[in-house]
Amino acid sequence: MRILFVTEFFPTGKDLRFSGGVETRTYFVARELAKKHKVYVIAAKTPSAKPFEIIDNIHVYRAGQTRNYSASAGHLISRVRYIISAINLGRSLDIDIVDGSNYISHFIAKKISLKKRIPVVAWYPDVWLNDWFKNAGIYGLFGEVLERYNMKSNFDTYIAISNQTANKLKKYTKKKISVVYCGVDKKEFNNKVTKFKDPTVICVSRLAKYKNINTLINTFSLLVTKYSRCRLLIVGTGPQESKLKSLARELQITKKVSFLKNLPRKELVKLYIKSHVFSLPSSVEGFGIATIEAAASGLPYVNNDVPIHMEITKNGRGGFLVNPNNFHQYSDKLYKLLTNPRLYRRKSQDAKKLAENYQWSEISQQTERIYNLVLKNYES
Repeated sequence: MRILFVTEFFPTGKDLRFSGGVETRTYFVARELAKKHKVYVIAAKTPSAKPFEIIDNIHVYRAGQTRNYSASAGHLISRVRYIISAINLGRSLDIDIVDGSNYISHFIAKKISLKKRIPVVAWYPDVWLNDWFKNAGIYGLFGEVLERYNMKSNFDTYIAISNQTANKLKKYTKKKISVVYCGVDKKEFNNKVTKFKDPTVICVSRLAKYKNINTLINTFSLLVTKYSRCRLLIVGTGPQESKLKSLARELQITKKVSFLKNLPRKELVKLYIKSHVFSLPSSVEGFGIATIEAAASGLPYVNNDVPIHMEITKNGRGGFLVNPNNFHQYSDKLYKLLTNPRLYRRKSQDAKKLAENYQWSEISQQTERIYNLVLKNYES
């Protein structure tokens, strides 16, 4: 099988610096499938990325003008140029099936499939219809229009990242929707690394408004008053970065809060393992892959009690789900995990067991079966 993945961003070189969950899923599924199939990826150009390179047997092409993921989402012109360039590039490849990974990639994948007369799969991390302006501001108008257009397109099948996303999709299509979760590679998290000396809370997330990282910083400022030894690591990039740093300064906790970004994959995994507790207060998630990666590292978590976190953690297995706007309750759960060794050990063991349910090797096999079925139905 010759498979094309279309995604906005994809890691480059040996460092494998990931920008988010969509990119992570694309890489790991493509890597596993490339062991048996010819796999191509089309992604946007990023600084220092080569126009073409082979990564783990994946043939990676970069399209459009150079773009920086950490910049604000409002680079409309560069995205339009990427769309045009990616469509032309995809039409030149010898492929059997194409998989699009977000609203921009869905549009590109559909146009490629029409030209080449091959099946197209829409992989959905989340559905933002009617919520684009709330989640992304004025730029969300572009997303709203494009996603509505995509929903009217006739994709051959849909892969949803969770049951929550599948239920949203059912409102807009009668096509078959398969749920395939994201996962982890157990080998990545088997390293024995010494924990940080100071109790450390880690958050790995896009720094966007809907991720609610400001509530974590406010909560952490309360935690410090009860437990002065603790520290907070925030790993990620996004348009809220400067505001979040300003908030830490206003709360006078800058010496306790570190902002990190563009980390090589191995360094990120080490940070997970060296930390003590994970936290993600996000109100909008399609899955929350960072939570499962943290769980694979044995980190208990304190997350927003939204339905998607309930789904992927099986109602809070391995951690706590709270209303992040209740700073005192949020802070209390972090405090208990950091100061109660017996509770910590139990939650840590439960977190590792939770992560066993999500493995990239199995997830890629599920994806492969869907592709084979789509191809069979398309040819019949």
